[in-house]
Amino acid sequence: CCRLCGMNKEDTLLWNEKNQFTVKMFQQECNKGAVYDSLVCKVWMNLAPPRVEFFMWLALLDKINTKELLWRKGVLQEDQLKCTFCSAQVESTSHLLVLCPVSWTVWSTVAEDLKQELQLVESFRMHYEVWMGRNWRNATFRKLWCTTFFAVAWSLWLARNEIIFQQKEMDLKMLCNLIRWRVAYWTKAWKEKLPYSCSDLARKFDIIPDLFN
Repeated sequence: CCRLCGMNKEDTLLWNEKNQFTVKMFQQECNKGAVYDSLVCKVWMNLAPPRVEFFMWLALLDKINTKELLWRKGVLQEDQLKCTFCSAQVESTSHLLVLCPVSWTVWSTVAEDLKQELQLVESFRMHYEVWMGRNWRNATFRKLWCTTFFAVAWSLWLARNEIIFQQKEMDLKMLCNLIRWRVAYWTKAWKEKLPYSCSDLARKFDIIPDLFN
């Protein structure tokens, strides 16, 4: 704020009336007018590895390097934008991670393991919001449900990169099995320890609803 120091003195800028400066005050000043995205901020759940949560944060902001984004950056040509999985549509974040028929098959298969049905939505953000917005009576099952979202999205992204950079072929059955193992393995880092081994959870993924509901 601007404060008048006196009739015969030059005006000076002070942080506050006591002329005290703190980092917190500076951050608050910088954040004035900033848009708060509550949906994106909820990715930091400590349910998945930090790099996976960071990836999710970028994906919800539409900042992962899909072919569409690389085209907007001038890296790819317009004839190089087809989806890595289906080769039919432009590879945007929403298409790659949820709207592509290949990706949707993975989501539906894993959700079916957990005895849930999904409805196809318009975007990845909306898919995330609907998935995370489900209410569960059992807190542990809710954590497993949320962790599964991270595992599916992350696994799809890794599979896409393996096709591009390592010329690997897509194996849906193997990918879904890998997702189950990722979910099981990530639970071992939780503060609340589950009374089941990684192997038990991964191999019997389809009975998780019976175990925790």
